[in-house]
Amino acid sequence: MISIDPHNEEAYSVVVFGASGGLAKKKVFPALWALYRENRLPPGTKIFTFTRTPLQTKTYRLQILPYMELDKHRDPKKYNLFWKTVHCVQGEYDKPEHYVALTEAMVHQETKHNQVHANRIFYLALPPIVFDQVALNVSRKCSSSTGWNRIIVEKPFARDDVSYKVFQTSLCNCFRESQIYLMDHLLSRQVMQNFFALRYSNHLWGETLNNRHVAAVMISVKCELPVAASRADYFNQFGIIRDLMTNHMIQTLAMLAMDQPYANTADDLRVERLKVLRQVLTPHIGDVVLAQYRNNRRESEPAKCGYTEHTYIPKDSFTPTFALVVLQINNRRWSGVPFILRAGKALNDTKSEVRIQYKPVDCDAFDSDSADIRNELVLRSFPTEEVFMRMRLKRQGESICLRESEVNLRVDDRGPKGLQGLPGFLLNVFHGDQTLFMRSDEQCEIWRIFSPVLATIDSDRPRPLHYDFGSRGPLLAYRKAERAGFVFFASDEWHQSEETLEYTVKRSKQLIGPHTALKPVRDPRCKRLSSNPKAVG
Repeated sequence: MISIDPHNEEAYSVVVFGASGGLAKKKVFPALWALYRENRLPPGTKIFTFTRTPLQTKTYRLQILPYMELDKHRDPKKYNLFWKTVHCVQGEYDKPEHYVALTEAMVHQETKHNQVHANRIFYLALPPIVFDQVALNVSRKCSSSTGWNRIIVEKPFARDDVSYKVFQTSLCNCFRESQIYLMDHLLSRQVMQNFFALRYSNHLWGETLNNRHVAAVMISVKCELPVAASRADYFNQFGIIRDLMTNHMIQTLAMLAMDQPYANTADDLRVERLKVLRQVLTPHIGDVVLAQYRNNRRESEPAKCGYTEHTYIPKDSFTPTFALVVLQINNRRWSGVPFILRAGKALNDTKSEVRIQYKPVDCDAFDSDSADIRNELVLRSFPTEEVFMRMRLKRQGESICLRESEVNLRVDDRGPKGLQGLPGFLLNVFHGDQTLFMRSDEQCEIWRIFSPVLATIDSDRPRPLHYDFGSRGPLLAYRKAERAGFVFFASDEWHQSEETLEYTVKRSKQLIGPHTALKPVRDPRCKRLSSNPKAVG
């Protein structure tokens, strides 16, 4: 743990490579400021930027001001103090002598207050093409000989298994595994920690998370925004599978499916995570649905157009903006249970969640609007972080009629909130806690899973399906998930109106087919529309 003794002999330096890029401006520096504001950084921590373009602190702070969360009543003085800890260094990534200048700048600050042990964090907010150069020069010219050194690498971690081998070799030749932090800040620390507590310390969930009770698992990352111009080149080259599924989505799958670690340590957890990744079967192209959003002809905003209608996207691009992949795990606990990964851009809402769907129960004795009654354990990380269980309870009244209900298991309001998102991950790096960071051999298994189907997509260039901007995605994806064993329910309720009722029925028929019977149930007590469970969620 970090010592917070103001008289300690420890010095801490954080170097952000690629500080002029969008990742550093929008994510890294706001995270560092959040830690500083809450007094979570060790005393005397210094922050350094290393960029090819000349950078000055007074101009840089203005550039990233829109991304910083500031309270005008309490933060101005502290915000100015924060920027006094920031020092800008200019240099080329392939020039070793420029790294020497960076080291001299760090040593000057570290020795200013007679600190003895120098601990250094190197954050690579850089494109993959320069990773090997920076890692090599940092290890040779910038490593501290009196304290620890840790390197943070942001996704993407290569393009496939072949390029990852080069990436892994380069990184592991320069740093030990205990020094490497493969970062994906989209993973929700709070939700996954709550899930561990739920599963490993409660008999109910510990005994039912297996193929005897679970029908299917769906991991979804939905975004209502289109591909932004700032990420267009990257996204068009990598696509939705490499962007999301080969990182925190498959990492989430591994943490859901792994067996209980021998002890509550990072090494034991990573061992179990690696074990389950090795048991994930390689999917075929038939297990994948690819799609691309198109103009729905209803939006007035120019940005809400088809993917290939963006001025910054090639007109002939087949890059998918939506993907659904069905994975299987070959072990005793999960054999036969589909793990469905679903991700997409320009969808109907923005949401990141896991739905663990239990097998249906026979409920003929009760009046219900669905014969296929399933419980769901939902782990939602965005837009709110919560864990809840969906189940059926009796409606108010004298008759025994079931209604959909939720048992909220969130613990956010019990005591102080912990740090969320990237600030929390950075604090883990300071503490040396690698629990929620992928090990390099884990990432190797991830590429073993996805590389064959990605190679097929790259070589055959299949034409993606299309879905309307702002819709729920392609119908075929829902059909694929249903055939795999997942059932979609419309669990939300809307304020009743004739227009809402008519639109819901009409839109649901468009999504699931004109021959499916829809029975919206009007509840006179709450004046709301309880939608038919077969409406696509």
